[in-house]
Amino acid sequence: MLTRVITSVVALAVFAAVIAAPPMVFQCAVGIIIIAMLYECVHIMTKSVLVKAAGIICGGLIAAGAVMSDVLPFATFTVTIFMIITVFMHRRTDYKEIFSVGFMTLYISIFMSCASLMCKDFGIVPTLIIFICAWSTDTGAYFAGSLFGKHKLIPHVSPKKTVEGAIGGIFSAMLCCMIYMFIITLMGMDIVGLSGFAGYAVIGGVGIIASAISQLGDLVASAVKRDCGVKDYGKIFPGHGGFMDRFDSVIIIAPLIYYIIRMFAA
Repeated sequence: MLTRVITSVVALAVFAAVIAAPPMVFQCAVGIIIIAMLYECVHIMTKSVLVKAAGIICGGLIAAGAVMSDVLPFATFTVTIFMIITVFMHRRTDYKEIFSVGFMTLYISIFMSCASLMCKDFGIVPTLIIFICAWSTDTGAYFAGSLFGKHKLIPHVSPKKTVEGAIGGIFSAMLCCMIYMFIITLMGMDIVGLSGFAGYAVIGGVGIIASAISQLGDLVASAVKRDCGVKDYGKIFPGHGGFMDRFDSVIIIAPLIYYIIRMFAA
């Protein structure tokens, strides 16, 4: 428990330094995180060096494309590369393995790149909502599950997750989003013009929806690593696991929140 807390404090300090820096630093950090997550995923999903390299390189290209606001050409290139690999690796590497790595490459890189796009298009203030929703859900679910958890959520995927924990995570995300709205209002800022009761209602609703979906992202990552026979994707964060273990819930809600903010900014 102590190790987990210390790791969280240090990681949050680094995160604070990144968001306080110029936007390009944040975008570069997102790119590094994408490559790190892909490395962890492909390492447990395939033994083929070629398939691993294709996943990591293509993911990096998509992340770079997000900085230029043009992800589609790199995503198309990624699909093409994996189709070519499927042909040339026939009978040496199962196409299911290649397609699995290809899918995870697109999923992680495109979805996570939406955090980079958010920062580029709307600034760091609305971008933080992505991380607040994901991490407050994780924290709320952990404590609610520890204190009140009795009914297992999906035990064959994630044995420790409970229904009570999931509900606690949703409530925690909603509350934290509204507190964040209150703080930035006091600081004279807003989220794409949202303010007053309507603003709190929208941000609270975003917290509820994003929290529920973020837990799906967590379960998806858990299902993959269970099938691959590993407990954690990595060990870089003592007590937490790897980058994928920490950002699995961030990935899936990044595009959701990006397009919600984009809709209200229009």
